Amino acid sequence: MTEVISPATPEQLREAISWALGSKTPLEIIGSGSKISYGHAVAASHVLDLSKLTGVLFYEPEELVMSVRAGTSLAEIHGILRDKNQQFHFEPGNFPGLLADGVADHAGTIGGLIACNISGPRRIKVGAARDHLLGFEAISGRAEDFKSGGRVMKNVTGFDLSKLMAGSFGTLSVMHTITMKVMPCDEKTRTVLIACDDMQIAGSAMTRALGSENEVSAAAWIAREQVVKLGLDIVTGIGTGIVALRVEGPAPSVAWRCEALRKLLADIGASEELHSANSNAFWQAVADVVPFAGGIGLLWRVSGPPASGGAIAAKLADETGGKIMMDWAGAQIWLQLAGGDAMADKVRDIAVSYDARAVLVRAPEDIRNQVPVFHAEDAALARINARIRENFDPEGILNPGRIGHMIAKRGNA
Repeated sequence: MTEVISPATPEQLREAISWALGSKTPLEIIGSGSKISYGHAVAASHVLDLSKLTGVLFYEPEELVMSVRAGTSLAEIHGILRDKNQQFHFEPGNFPGLLADGVADHAGTIGGLIACNISGPRRIKVGAARDHLLGFEAISGRAEDFKSGGRVMKNVTGFDLSKLMAGSFGTLSVMHTITMKVMPCDEKTRTVLIACDDMQIAGSAMTRALGSENEVSAAAWIAREQVVKLGLDIVTGIGTGIVALRVEGPAPSVAWRCEALRKLLADIGASEELHSANSNAFWQAVADVVPFAGGIGLLWRVSGPPASGGAIAAKLADETGGKIMMDWAGAQIWLQLAGGDAMADKVRDIAVSYDARAVLVRAPEDIRNQVPVFHAEDAALARINARIRENFDPEGILNPGRIGHMIAKRGNA
């Protein structure tokens, strides 16, 4: 039977890791457990449960900074920010909803969000989750306290260390305190929808939009079949695939830029706009990847050069028969496969041919035991990552096997 250790303070956390280090007992690190099926199964007899490490330590809306314990729920954090008309600018979606059916909105914890570096549609403009991590405090696999960063971006020290921890899946340290940059919500948001069934044309349209002066903050392509599955009445009757382009800011500027985008891409297809609440609801559905949510089918995430997004998506669809959705202007492609064949070699061969990377986000455990979840590294990078892991966790007690012997590559994640 798996034993659960539930520290309620940083001191208790350090004691737990010190015991595990001394006894060479591997630990599976969880917050709410909402992303436990993302990555390989962890080979551990003990669970280190951070769900008691909760609470907002400070929140200064005027300074755009918030510090919380790692086990604090995202639902609580989003509620606090919403009351002050603020947000995480990288707009993380309900990622756990991709992994299983019936998962509540904003499920999970801030620690899990940062450990997996989960970022939403605005990533193309403001960066990934790691770019909004100002600092953290943690316990390494050596049972040593350490911290990095600070409360303001310009005074941050050890900032690259913060970036290293984001996306390391809890294999280097256990963060107990996380300090984040927050941002005001924009005055106005609108989304231009352009009818387009061809994913290569859609990829080109998104590239043109981002290359314009119109400061697009999100760009996605949704296939005709997936538009219906968004669950939004405002777009259900469109009847085609759509290129979606969002602009945000002061109201007059937003109106002008939307009109400019519609003129720029008039050759692609008919266009219309979503305003305010409808625009927000649409992009929340994109961030949540609603058409592929609910744990149905195998799900790949392919990330690569945005200019190649349309070509990559078309080739994946042609050679796998899978269903496609593009986000990040084509830099992030979701591929849903029916049945039990992950087609790993085919998917990764296509990705590599475009200098892209493929991660198996959702699959039953038996498939994840057979197929590498994360994209293979070259030998030189693997050696560097192994040395990093050895320095932070020499006995390999933190989430052993979760990502194999690698740390997810930083490039397009």
